Amino acid sequence: MRLACSGLLLGCWLALQLPAVGAATPIIAADYLETSPHRELIEYALKVTEADYGPVTLTFGGEMVQGRAEQLLKDGKLLHLVVFAPSPERERDLLPVYFPLSQGLLGYRICIIDSGQQYKFEPVKTLQDWQKADLTIGQGTHWPDVAVLRHNSLTVVTNPLYTLLFEMVRQQRFDCFARSADELARDLQSEHATGLVAERRLLLHYPQLSMIFVSQSFPQLAERLQKGLEQAYADGVVQQHFRRHYGTIVDQLRCEQRQLLKLENPQLSEASRQALLRFAYTPEQLLAAPAAACKGQ
Repeated sequence: MRLACSGLLLGCWLALQLPAVGAATPIIAADYLETSPHRELIEYALKVTEADYGPVTLTFGGEMVQGRAEQLLKDGKLLHLVVFAPSPERERDLLPVYFPLSQGLLGYRICIIDSGQQYKFEPVKTLQDWQKADLTIGQGTHWPDVAVLRHNSLTVVTNPLYTLLFEMVRQQRFDCFARSADELARDLQSEHATGLVAERRLLLHYPQLSMIFVSQSFPQLAERLQKGLEQAYADGVVQQHFRRHYGTIVDQLRCEQRQLLKLENPQLSEASRQALLRFAYTPEQLLAAPAAACKGQ
């Protein structure tokens, strides 16, 4: 892990408790945020709050699975912030920043399947059809989605290693590797996705959000990010960011006219639900499209 403050952890901890004076304070984020669209919103939120909280620099840690990231965040020494979906445990043990960075798009799920298995999904028109067919779904062991899917009486197979899930669906250890609409294209371009395709007909949806979690050691950082992201929304920056990074994905979803299967998310806290209501799109808003926009597709 690349640590800008290696050997000075106590000094870094103290610096983040107070507005920085002079030199920028390093903030260590999870490695995957270095190339994520979320980085832009995080940096904007930090910038617009600089006058009140002081200058910072965003640095990035080493590669790790979600469970390891959670543990490091609890320790509050080698990692300061991550982005992932909420769960009751995460909201209890960490400091949540209640803002949906991709405006709820994380809750729209499409299956990655073996290229020869589309026929299994053709009869499915309702969630009850899926349950009767007992189509199985693969997910990461530490992903909150596991509990959501099981609550809806769907069979889930787990593995802690994200890359192995591609091989497992290829070997038909499960039928569907459910991925969010904004993850799908990247995953199918991966070297691990040989022989895999996007299922053509169905779209699973449950209320879900990508949100920032901060170590409990740094309450000012969580407060700062909450204020900065809400300011970004008020400035129209979040909406512009969504159109730039996800507009093509949403247009494709609208034109494909997939069968929407709505699931419940009993894990979602009231604070998370309110964040979605304030800052995210409903399925009706997201999937509505003028017929003319899809001509020729």
